[in-house]
Amino acid sequence: MYDVCKDIVDACDGDANGRIGIALTLPVYAPEHYSWQLAYESVFRAQAERYMALARERGLRFTQDGHRAGTLAFAHRELGLLNGTSFMSHSIDLTDDDIAACVETGASIVHNPSAIMSIVGRCPVPELIDAGVNVAIASDGAAPDRGYDMFRHMWQCMHYHRRHFRDPDVLPHGKVLEMVTIDAAKALSLDDRLGSLEAGKLADIILVDLFKPHMMPMNMPVYRVTCFANAGDVCMTMVGGKILMEDYRVQTVDEGEILERVTLAAQQMLDRSGLHHLLDAPSTLWRRSHY
Repeated sequence: MYDVCKDIVDACDGDANGRIGIALTLPVYAPEHYSWQLAYESVFRAQAERYMALARERGLRFTQDGHRAGTLAFAHRELGLLNGTSFMSHSIDLTDDDIAACVETGASIVHNPSAIMSIVGRCPVPELIDAGVNVAIASDGAAPDRGYDMFRHMWQCMHYHRRHFRDPDVLPHGKVLEMVTIDAAKALSLDDRLGSLEAGKLADIILVDLFKPHMMPMNMPVYRVTCFANAGDVCMTMVGGKILMEDYRVQTVDEGEILERVTLAAQQMLDRSGLHHLLDAPSTLWRRSHY
C-alpha cells in the first residue's frame, strides 16, 4: 500500500497547475475499542512513522476517516499523526483528551452531519469551535443516503446540534457558511489561496440564484443560502478566474455524455461484481418503523 501511495504522489501531486494535492491516509487505530488491535501496536507505530516521514518530505496533508472517543488522543500521543496539516473525519463522542490533542497540534476536524457516523454518535462541533479547533463541514461521500450538496449539509449541521442542545442559537448561520468556505480551506491547508474573496487569492467563486420562489423574499441572503438554497440553485461556477458553468450550463465538458457514461459504468460494475441484488427493495421498505 505504501508503494502504491508513493507512486500516486509521484504521478499526481501538484498536477493540473497545482490544483491536485494528495493527502495520505491510514486506518484509524482504536485499540481501546477493538482489543485485537493491541497485538499490532508496534505495526501501527511503524506504519505511522513511515507515512508521516513521506508527508513531511513531500509537504503532503494527512487525513483519517472514522475517529471516535479516544482515537484522536491515541493518534497524537502514541503515533504522532496530528499536526497543522492533518484533518480528521467524523470524530464522534470525543473525550477531553481528544479535543486537547487537536488544540495542541492545530489539527482540523471534518464534520459529516449527514453521515451514518453522525447517527451512531455526535461530533462535538460547538465544543471544538469554542476550544479553538478548526472545524469544516463535509459530505462523507455520495452514498448510501446523501450527496455532495453542501447546502443540505449546512442546514443539517445546524439542526443536528441545535436539537442536541435544545438551543436554536447554536451555530449561527454565518459560522456554518464559514465552515464550508474559509474553514474548509484551512482544514486542507489552502486558506492562503482559497476560501474567501481576497486580493491575491484564486478566484474560485459560485453564484447562487436567489430569484426563485423558494428563496423569496430576497433579503437576509446568508440565511437564504444556509437554510433554503440547494445545489441546483448554483448558476455560475468559476475556478481560478475561469468560468466553468454559466446560466446553469457546463461550458467545459458535454454534461449529457458524462451522465450517460456514468450510467454505463455503474451497470458494468454491477455486472462484473454480481451485486445487482443490492438494488432490490427490501421487504421491510414499506409500512414499518424499522428495516
